Amino acid sequence: MADSEGKSTGAPKGYWAITYADMVTLLLTFFVLTLIIVNEAQSNIYRVVDVLLNETKAEIEDYLKGANLGNLIKVTRDTKGIKLLMSSSIVFNINEAEIKDEFKPILRDLGRIIGRSKLMNLDRYEELKRFIRALRQEGIELQVEIRVEGHTDNLPIRSGKYRNNWELSTSRALNVVDFLIKNTSIPERFFSALGYGEFRPIADNSTAEGRAQNRRVEIYIDADLVKM
Repeated sequence: MADSEGKSTGAPKGYWAITYADMVTLLLTFFVLTLIIVNEAQSNIYRVVDVLLNETKAEIEDYLKGANLGNLIKVTRDTKGIKLLMSSSIVFNINEAEIKDEFKPILRDLGRIIGRSKLMNLDRYEELKRFIRALRQEGIELQVEIRVEGHTDNLPIRSGKYRNNWELSTSRALNVVDFLIKNTSIPERFFSALGYGEFRPIADNSTAEGRAQNRRVEIYIDADLVKM
């Protein structure tokens, strides 16, 4: 622009504020749309994963029922997935961490059911791929984990090669993981092993019945969205 003498007066004051406001509006719109997409992706993934977890649980229950093991191995749904609870007495001899020969076929069957489940093969589902890609762009990953936990009662170990309940419970969990890796097609990256010794009881350690309940192995099949 120029005044009556032909001198340039420049752009009217305040034009920069209008441009800045437009930019802020566009950025806000972008962030809102991104949030909507991420929320939609999370909702859809949780919905599909919940269905797949229920299917896997039903397959495990059918196997246990057919093998008359329903009273020995309990299967439940928890917050993030599936929990298998079994007494240590059916898996190990007292104060030992080697899996009993008679239990190995059962553990192998359970591992193979988990390994071939839809839950462990999520990349095959076109419906999920789009949502998974959207979440990865935001640094969010769908993580599937098979976690094995060993637990004992509070009685001290008096014989055997393990110094305490920590060592015994940890060795038992590791041996279960090692067996599943060697006898299924599930990659090692999906597994973790933890030993809690006597410190996470589910029953009263002052009674024989309570101690028997506390001597246990738990296998968790978890699926959850995590920030990477």
